[in-house]
Amino acid sequence: MSLVPYIATMIYSGNILRNKYYENTQDQMQTQLTLSIERIDQYLTSLKRDMIFISHMDVMNDIFSKDVDRRISHLLEKKKKELHLEGDFYLFDPKGNVIASSNPKSILTKVDFEPFYSVTIKSPFNDSNIATLTVDLSLKNIHKFFDNNDNKHYYIILNNKKISYKTTPFRNKIEVSKTLHTKPNIRIVLVENQQHFIKLLHKYEMIFLFALVIGAFLIAIIAYYFLDKLIRPVIRLSSLVEQITKTQNYSQTIVIKGKDEISKLAKAFDSMLKGINNALNENTLLNKEIEDTQREVVFTMGAIAESRSKETGNHVKRVAEYSKLLAILYGLNEQEAEMLKQASPMHDIGKIAIPDAVLNKPGRFNTEERAIMDSHAQLGYDMLHHSQRPLLKAAAIIAYEHHEKYDGSGYPRGIVGENIHIYGRITAIADVFDALGSDRVYKKAWDDDRIFALFKEQKGKHFDPQLINLFFTHLSDFLVIRKKFKEV
Repeated sequence: MSLVPYIATMIYSGNILRNKYYENTQDQMQTQLTLSIERIDQYLTSLKRDMIFISHMDVMNDIFSKDVDRRISHLLEKKKKELHLEGDFYLFDPKGNVIASSNPKSILTKVDFEPFYSVTIKSPFNDSNIATLTVDLSLKNIHKFFDNNDNKHYYIILNNKKISYKTTPFRNKIEVSKTLHTKPNIRIVLVENQQHFIKLLHKYEMIFLFALVIGAFLIAIIAYYFLDKLIRPVIRLSSLVEQITKTQNYSQTIVIKGKDEISKLAKAFDSMLKGINNALNENTLLNKEIEDTQREVVFTMGAIAESRSKETGNHVKRVAEYSKLLAILYGLNEQEAEMLKQASPMHDIGKIAIPDAVLNKPGRFNTEERAIMDSHAQLGYDMLHHSQRPLLKAAAIIAYEHHEKYDGSGYPRGIVGENIHIYGRITAIADVFDALGSDRVYKKAWDDDRIFALFKEQKGKHFDPQLINLFFTHLSDFLVIRKKFKEV
């Protein structure tokens, strides 16, 4: 009778470990797949952003001019080489004819394919659709993100059709899948050879069986001692597995002294936990690297936008510092204030799509030129708002709303008061303060008294009155920033 609970406990513990081992294996696979998905989504997002950028370039305004097919085709060929792209870019006229392409042989022909991405080219004069920029992207571009080997491989499901690149399937397999955020019709599946993962498990199953036989042979002599010695570590190990499952904390350890098989199992389990924990830490570092890269790209793109309008890189630095200071004074927490600082350099990113003749005109704009110039807020928002990254979402808000005015007389939407996002209200003050105090192609820098008089006069009109009060209360702090990042 004393053998029955021993056997039952051993079988129960073994089943728990088997189930938890499978669950941990799937969690590890899910982490690997998530990393691959994020890298693919980042690549495709960058590709689409590049296409939007190309569609707003000045050369597109002369799309039907003589020799334009050669110039645009050269641009598309250069972009293809730069991206190491498997596939081609095509520029179609409204009738479906190829007028420019990274594949020169296709020009003036009709190419029939399902475009991976398409961007409409609009006329700068009447906003009509004059062409379509598309990319015929081979799925080979996604393969480079797959680290296939003999025991693991990825495959793609496109529109419910499986595309596999492994000739010999696994007899038994474990698989997880996930849909791309950027292309919901594409699902990536990670498949691993189940035999590879259960070798260690089989080893311990044999150990369990051996211990069971030995325990049955000796149960009559040392039943109580043997049961207590064997079952307690298993229960501890099982409890730890349960705790890890609930908390997802893989930094925990279990110490079972001795040289028996349960101790070896605990050591092996500890080793597995360390491996999982290291993988999660690497994932955290990768995410931080992605965020740092985003910040660098945001600042660089902001500086590029300012340099096109012949403004210095220090303008975006000062606006960023003013914005963070004003955000802290307003009551935003340090994390959100830092987000605003990192995103604010993109406030005028839409200017990269404004023709030089308008952007750098030294005199006043006429009505048509003013409309073109004012469109940069909408253009900046259109470039950025598709991203799901918090930093770029914040940048989209700033680009869209930093020219709105508190009394509703701003653009592009004419929204009023606190309906304007706090990011837009803060950046408006930081941008105007620095712009008025700097030389531009159309004006000389204002002196401080004149700037301060305007701010007081525009309190509650152009600017949020609460923010203006904070600005003047802490004016010395803003002047310290201006001095620190003054033009050399």
